[in-house]
Amino acid sequence: MQTPPADSRSSLADLLQAARAARDASSLTEGRQLAERAWALALQSGSEDQRAEAGHLLCLFNYRLGALAALLDIGDEVLGALAAPARRATRIDLLRWMTLAGCETGRFDRAMQHANEACTLAHDIGDQRQLALSLTALGACFERMGDPWQAERLMDDALRVAHEVGDPFAQLVTLNNLCAVCTGAFYVLRGGDEPAEAIAALRRALVHAREAHSLLHQFDDPFFAVFVEGNLGEVLLHLGNTQEARTLLDGALQRGLEHGYEAQVWRIRCSICELMLAQGQASEAHGALNGLLHDMAGADPRSTLIRVHHALYRASRDLGLIEEALAHFEQHDRLERRRATSQLKAQSQLFVTRVEAEQARVQAERARREAQLERSRAAGFRADAQRDQLTGLGNRRHLDERMPLLLHAARSQGLPLTVALIDLDHFKQINDRFGHAVGDKVLVEMAHQLRENTRSSDVLARIGGEEFLVVFADMPEAQAVEVCQRLRARVAAHDWATLAPGLQVTLSVGIAHAPPYDIATLFDQADRAMYRAKQGGRNRVAVA
Repeated sequence: MQTPPADSRSSLADLLQAARAARDASSLTEGRQLAERAWALALQSGSEDQRAEAGHLLCLFNYRLGALAALLDIGDEVLGALAAPARRATRIDLLRWMTLAGCETGRFDRAMQHANEACTLAHDIGDQRQLALSLTALGACFERMGDPWQAERLMDDALRVAHEVGDPFAQLVTLNNLCAVCTGAFYVLRGGDEPAEAIAALRRALVHAREAHSLLHQFDDPFFAVFVEGNLGEVLLHLGNTQEARTLLDGALQRGLEHGYEAQVWRIRCSICELMLAQGQASEAHGALNGLLHDMAGADPRSTLIRVHHALYRASRDLGLIEEALAHFEQHDRLERRRATSQLKAQSQLFVTRVEAEQARVQAERARREAQLERSRAAGFRADAQRDQLTGLGNRRHLDERMPLLLHAARSQGLPLTVALIDLDHFKQINDRFGHAVGDKVLVEMAHQLRENTRSSDVLARIGGEEFLVVFADMPEAQAVEVCQRLRARVAAHDWATLAPGLQVTLSVGIAHAPPYDIATLFDQADRAMYRAKQGGRNRVAVA
């Protein structure tokens, strides 16, 4: 290879930085141009890392712009640049994009191959987030091959994994795809013998779309807003909620046009035309659909094209343009038969993938259970670290975690909050007279008394040898005083002699109330109040 010019690496670094900035700003057309130049230069003189990044960026821009054929054309070469074990997560991302591109363009053999590899890689590296996303992509293959029911089962599994790992991105992507799959099932079922089943599919789509929409505020990327609001608007128009549908579709269309999401813009424009038909605006819909068909010439977003011809058939029929209506009906029928034939061929050639899909589901379930077990163990270790080993109550670490949250909630919502510091009277004398074993039993019984006389929402902690703290969330001071007086009386009346003849135990309690919403101040006030209770003769409750 010829030695590159001295400044080529610097130029490549600049291009990559500019492409990243374009990605972050959703400047897709500019970003693709930058990424194409970076990729060409990286192949000539770039490092392995630069080739991997340039290729990944170029594929991302093609995917988001809907340039699916271009994505597939370059994808295999970029996969080669992502072969290193350290780049497996990035490779899974690209495999998912290529899966969806293959599905949309009818290249199901490639789509299934990429989906299965993504699932296998995600499982191998133990990445539950990537496993959820890969199962979603695998489900998309089955939906596009005419089996939305298998697709929905796979994506339900993916959503369960996404919820368990608590990843908003995986949840958003999976919910959005589930919405699309259920909407696809509606298109398959509508006009058939089971209208109730078609509507049920739409209602499932609406549930998924609403949940996805509720997650949008966590993402600044307009790409997600265009997809989610476009899908939600599409579902609502078919359910007859035209006013909300129009608002969502108009907003999604505007953002899609601003950022150049061409393929999604076509789908949204089709939905708006279908909405016009639902509102009796056949003439307006007819003109808009013909404009959309002209703009889509030569492109291959097959599912959108089928919808456009079906809508044009309806618009032409409503306008009395019988020959034109027939022509669009025939074109719609031709595209549907072509898709069905392609789906049947794919199902025949890739019959084994149904078994593989089931294996992927089983594998995902196994991985999910393993991850759940690990999380349970981790949660157990975390709980142990925050638990007093003798009494089972929380310790100072537990208090340090819970108190800031409780104080923030009380401050922001204007709720009362009361703190009670509890000290066992003459506990050193108990240990000296009866022994430490009896002293430990006293502490355990004290913890039991605390649990019995407080709410499950109250925070209980042992913070010293014989000191306990109770945080009464959303409880006024007067009520907290009443609870502590009742606790004091019950402890004093308890038959402590069952632990050791002659044993008596009493409490001194200091109470402080927020505001101020400050941990140190509340603890200091409660401590001073408790000291006054001691000075006043013990076995009593004092308020700061």
